[in-house]
Amino acid sequence: MTRSHRYAARRGFTMVEFIMAGILLAMLLIAMGFAMQQVVKARTSTRARIDAYLRADSALQLIRRDLISTLRRQDLYYTRLLLIDDSVEREGLRIPRDEILIFNNRLQSTRDLEYNGDGMEFETQFRIEEDESLPVLWQRRDPMPDAYPRGGGMIAPVTVGLMGLDIEVWNGLDWFEEWDSDEDGLPWAIRITVTATGAADGEDPMQKADAILRTLIPLDRSRMPLEVADARLADEIMERFEVRPEQYDDVVAAVAAAEAPPIQRSTVTPGTGELETGGASSGAASSGGPAAGGGQGGQVIETPEGTIVVPGGGGRPTFQPGNAGGPR
Repeated sequence: MTRSHRYAARRGFTMVEFIMAGILLAMLLIAMGFAMQQVVKARTSTRARIDAYLRADSALQLIRRDLISTLRRQDLYYTRLLLIDDSVEREGLRIPRDEILIFNNRLQSTRDLEYNGDGMEFETQFRIEEDESLPVLWQRRDPMPDAYPRGGGMIAPVTVGLMGLDIEVWNGLDWFEEWDSDEDGLPWAIRITVTATGAADGEDPMQKADAILRTLIPLDRSRMPLEVADARLADEIMERFEVRPEQYDDVVAAVAAAEAPPIQRSTVTPGTGELETGGASSGAASSGGPAAGGGQGGQVIETPEGTIVVPGGGGRPTFQPGNAGGPR
């Protein structure tokens, strides 16, 4: 073996080769680090979405279970549904934070005792409150509805991370964001929309994935309080027939007694149904039905309480009560 051959056998890596190998290794490590970072990011995002969904589903099922068992009573003193519309502003966005109070029944008592005196009926209230880290859905439950339905009982956090609670009620014609059964009776249905965040403690809930779930709860329609229905009918009569304000009490009394209200009129313009002011007309209701207004210029007014028939030619109006037992 020659000297040159022995030199070639002992030759190592040059500096350039070391540098190239280091660059290639660094590139490989960077690629692996980036891939691992994406995997961790995807895992964290997926976990946040799962947490958000689980929170939203838990809150929605809890609220639904209570609202679907709302007490239904013809006497509205023994039932209650109070919906308060509220919201908060976060980073320029309006987040609904509605509050609802109901009287409902549950098969499960509020305290885990063999005998606790709890009844089958409860006051139940839901509200979202801000906490140190994340918003919390709170539930208040008070056994046996009493004269103070908005206080008392046991209050407990039920769902952490619930950002928004939007509740609407349906009266058969439209959706309402506020409702009080003491004035309007029970609605036909309730629509609930909840928004939950997947943020953990100490994280910004607005920067994490969220979940939005919605459900619809049907309820039996309970009739409107009679005094409220009478007042609304009296208001409609006052406005439509331009009755003098000082006769409002007389109109209310006539409606409550199912009698013809004292409408200020003399004649009805034929073909238009428009009233011309004149002398007062009052008295007991006649037995005429809707056909009594069939003369020229007559007018028939359908109301939730019955039918008002204004005959043509200046005759006395009649009031025929409707089906008092039907829905309103």
